[in-house]
Amino acid sequence: MNSITSCLTAQRWPILAAIASALILGGAYFFQYVLGYEPCALCYDQRHIHKAVILAGLAGGLGMMFVPALQKYAMWICILLAAILAYSAYFAGWHAGIEYDWWEGPASCTTTGSVDFSTVDLMAVLDGTAPVVLCDEAAWTLLGISMAGYNAIMSFGLAIASAYIGIKRR
Repeated sequence: MNSITSCLTAQRWPILAAIASALILGGAYFFQYVLGYEPCALCYDQRHIHKAVILAGLAGGLGMMFVPALQKYAMWICILLAAILAYSAYFAGWHAGIEYDWWEGPASCTTTGSVDFSTVDLMAVLDGTAPVVLCDEAAWTLLGISMAGYNAIMSFGLAIASAYIGIKRR
C-alpha cells in the first residue's frame, strides 16, 4: 500500500488524472462504437469536459516533468483539475437527474421540449441513418444508475482525490 501512496504526489497526479479521464472517455467511445449506444447532446458535452481534464493533466504533468521549476505549482495544477472534475461531476449529475425525471432538461433534447432539426437532420432521421437520441432517456443502466450517473460518481471521486492530493501530498 505504501508504494501506491508514494506514487500519488501532486507532481504525478495530473498525469494519473488525465489517464483516468481518458479511460472514462474511452468507455464512452466503447459504448458508442462497439456496443451501439448513441450519445445525446449532453453526453457529448460531458466528453468535452473530460477532454479538458486530459489536456490540463497532460500539460501540467508533462510541464512539471520537463521543467522541474514548475513543480512549485503542483498544488495549483491539482486544484485546477479538481475544479474541472467537480464541474464534470455537477454536469453529469445534472444530466442524470434529467434522465431520472428529477428536473427538466433543455427543451432542445428532451421529450417535453421542441427539437429543432435542420432539413439535413430531419432527412437523416427519416431515412434511418441517424437516430433521435433524447437527453431525458437513459440509454443504458446498471443497478439503476445511468452512464451519466456513473460519470458523476467517478468525476466526483476524482475531484476529491485531486483536491486531497494537491493539498496534502505536495
